[in-house]
Amino acid sequence: MIETYDELYEGDLKKTEAWVGRAVARMEDDRLLVGKGQYVDDLELPGQLHAVFVRSPFPSAKIEQICFAQAEQLPGVVKCLDASALEGLESIQPNWIVPGTEARGRPALAKDFVRYVGEPVAVVIAGSEAEAIDASKKVDVDYRKLPFVLDQDDALQSDAPTVHDDMAANASTEFNVGNGGFDEIAKQAPFKVSYDLKNQRLIPFPIECRAINASYDTASGRMLVYVTQQLPHMFKYMLAQALDYPENKLRIISPDVGGGFGAKMHFYQEDLVTSFASKLLGRPVKWTERRRESVNATTHGRDHNMTVHVAAERNGKILAVKVDSRANVGAYLSSMGSGIPTVNVGLFIMGVYAIPNAEARIQCVYTNTPPVDAYRGAGRPEAAYVIERTIDRVAHELGLDPATVRLKNFLSEDALPIRQPTGAMIDSGRYADTLNRAMEMAEYEAFRSKQQELRAEGILTGIGIGNYTETCGVGPGQVQGLVGFDRGGFESARVRVDSDGRATVFSGSHSHGQGHVTTFAQIAADELKIPIDQIEVVQGDTDSVPQGVGTFNSRSVVVGGSAVKIAAERVFTRIETLAAHLLQTETADLILEEGVFRSTTSGKSLSYSEVSHAAWTGHNVPNDLGIGLDETEFYHPKAMSAPYGSHIAEVEINAETGELSLVKYTAVDDCGVVVNPLLARGQVHGGIAQGIGQALFEDGTSDENGSAPLEPSVPRMDMLPRFHTEHTITESWTNPLGAKGLGEGGAIGAPPAIVNAAIDALWHLGVRELEMPLTPEKILDAIQVAALESES
Repeated sequence: MIETYDELYEGDLKKTEAWVGRAVARMEDDRLLVGKGQYVDDLELPGQLHAVFVRSPFPSAKIEQICFAQAEQLPGVVKCLDASALEGLESIQPNWIVPGTEARGRPALAKDFVRYVGEPVAVVIAGSEAEAIDASKKVDVDYRKLPFVLDQDDALQSDAPTVHDDMAANASTEFNVGNGGFDEIAKQAPFKVSYDLKNQRLIPFPIECRAINASYDTASGRMLVYVTQQLPHMFKYMLAQALDYPENKLRIISPDVGGGFGAKMHFYQEDLVTSFASKLLGRPVKWTERRRESVNATTHGRDHNMTVHVAAERNGKILAVKVDSRANVGAYLSSMGSGIPTVNVGLFIMGVYAIPNAEARIQCVYTNTPPVDAYRGAGRPEAAYVIERTIDRVAHELGLDPATVRLKNFLSEDALPIRQPTGAMIDSGRYADTLNRAMEMAEYEAFRSKQQELRAEGILTGIGIGNYTETCGVGPGQVQGLVGFDRGGFESARVRVDSDGRATVFSGSHSHGQGHVTTFAQIAADELKIPIDQIEVVQGDTDSVPQGVGTFNSRSVVVGGSAVKIAAERVFTRIETLAAHLLQTETADLILEEGVFRSTTSGKSLSYSEVSHAAWTGHNVPNDLGIGLDETEFYHPKAMSAPYGSHIAEVEINAETGELSLVKYTAVDDCGVVVNPLLARGQVHGGIAQGIGQALFEDGTSDENGSAPLEPSVPRMDMLPRFHTEHTITESWTNPLGAKGLGEGGAIGAPPAIVNAAIDALWHLGVRELEMPLTPEKILDAIQVAALESES
C-alpha cells in the first residue's frame, strides 16, 4: 500500500517522536523577517572602495583603444583598470571539461576582442558606488564591430563567423551516449516519428544579484572575501588558482544569500578582478551587480535545439529513441558549461522508462552570447522534456491515452536498481504508484470524460503529464574524475557538543534559501538526543568549516545531511560511553529522559550537561576515550540517489486570443525520507513556479543585436494556481538517511506537463508542437497555421 504525504504526516502539524519527519518552521527566518539579515551589499568595511565594470555593448567587436583620461579626472576615482593591468592573470577556466572538449575560458577583462554583450572590458574603482558609476560612463572604448552569430544551429553552418578565431569551427564538444541500434530498429518498427524541440534560454533571477567585497590585509598578507556563493570552499580554490594566491591565506565568507538557482556557484570575472584590485590597492573593494547588468553578466541556462526520433509498437511500447541536440554554451565555457548539456542531458533522455535502445549525440556550440551554465535542474529539465514530449507524441499519433502509454513503458520496481543504456543509475522507484496517485488527485479520468463534452461546445481544455527522474547528491569523486569534473563528491560536517550540552554543527553545504539550519538541526537532534533549539548551525565560512563542496544538484540533505548524521552519531556514542563510565554501568543499562542519564541498575543519574562538562575537563575520562566531544565526517557517497515524480497540469485555452489559463496543477514527488515536510512542500512549490515560468512566460533569448531581455517575464504569485502536492516515500539505499534530493523536481516536471496539456487541448485542431514559452501569440499562430494546413 502506498504511503502518501498526508498518510505519513496527517498534514504539516503532526508531531512525530523523532525530529526527522516533523514539520518544523524554519529556525533561520525570524532575523530575516525583522530586517536583521546580512548580505554582502550590507557590508561597508573601513576604507571601502567600490567597483563598477564597463561592458561591451556589442556581441562581437575588436577593441581598438580604451581611454581613461576623462574618467580619472572625476572626483573620488582611485583607479581604472583594463586587461593590460592584469598581465599574468590566467583566463578563468571551467572545472567540468568533458573529455575531447576544446575549452575556451573567460578572460578577466576582455583583451583585443569582445565576444558577447555585457562582457567586461574595464573596471572603475572609486570611493563610492555613485562616483564609480559616473566615471564608468566617461570611459571611452573604441570598438570595431565584427560579424557575430547568436543561434547554435546558425553557428554550425560552414560559413558562420567563428567566435574564437583560433578555432576552425564553433563546436567545442561532441558527446555520444547510449547503446545505439536506432536505425536498424526503426526499419522494422510498426511506427516511427521525428520532430524538433527547443528548450529556450533562461535567465536565473534571484532576489539578490551577485556581490563581492574583497579585503586584502597588507600587514598579514591575508585576504578576506565576502561573496554571494553556493560553494564557498570551491570559490576559495578557484580564486586561489586564478589569482595565483596561497589558499591558506584566503578566507571566504558567504553570509545570507538571496537565492542562487545555480548561477551563484560559478567563478566570474568580477570575482577575480575585484579581489585583484583589493590586493593592488591594499583596501577593500566591493562590487554589487545591478539588475539590468545581471541579465547579461550572470550565466544563463538551458538553450538546446533538439531533433528527436522515436520508434514504437502500435500499442505504444517504445522500442528506441534517438536524440540529436545542439547546445548553445555562449561565448566561453563557464564552470560546468560542457558537462551540463552533455552528461546531465544525455544520461537522462530515457526518463523513468524501460526503453531497450537509446542514443544521443550532443554538440556544445560557441556563440556570441553570455555563457550558459547550471540553472535549477541543470540538464535534467531538458532531458525530461525530450522523453515526456516523446511519450505524448507517440500516444497522440497512435490515438492512445498518454497515461496508458506511460504505464506500459515504466521501469518496473522489480528491475531496480538498474543502469540504463545511457548510463543513468536508477536506485529505486514506484512510478506507477506515483502516477496513479497524481491522476487520482488531478481527477484525470473525470477530466477525460468532461473534455469531450467541452470540445463539443468549442472549449479548448487539455491535461498533461510530466514524469521525471534525476540523480542527486553528486558523487562519487572517482566517477566525477572520469567525466572531467574537477570537483569533490563528498560533503563535510563537524559536530561539537560543548560543556553545557549544547551543540554546533559546521556544514560544508551552504544555504541560499533552502532551510539548512532547520533540517541539519533536526538530523543532529535525533542523533544527539537533544532539542533542536540547543543546536547552532554554522555554514558559509571557510575558516570555521573544515572543508566542503557546497550546495547544488539537490545534494545538501542527501550528502551534507548524511555527514551531519554520521558525525552526530559518533559524538553521541562518546557521550553515552562516558555517561556509562561515570555512572559505573553498561551503556545498555542507560536511559536518557528529559536531558538526564539514569542507570537502570543503580538508579544513579547525571545530566547531559554534566557528562558533557566531564568530557571537556578530562576528569575521570578513560584514556582510550580521549578528550572532548567533537567529530568530523567527510561523507563520500558510493552512489547517487534518484528522486522522481509525476506532475499533472490542466489548462484551458481561449481559441480567439490564444491565452492559456493554468487551471489546476498536481504534483506527487518522491524524495525518499522527508526530513521536514513543511520545507519539502516549499521546495516543491518553488520548483514548480520556476518550471511554470519556463513553460509560459520566460525567454532569455538575445535580440537581433545580441542583448538579453532587460526584464525577463518572471511569474508573480498571482499568476500561479494553487498547487496540490503530495509525497510518496521510497527510501534510498544510497545514504544513511534514506533521502533523495527534491529542490529541482518542480523545475523538471512542470514544463513538459504544461506543454503536453496545451498540445492535448489543441491536437484535434492539428497542432503538433509548440515552443516555450507558450505565449498567446505562439498559440494563436499555431492554431491558425493548423487551420490553413487542414484546408489545403
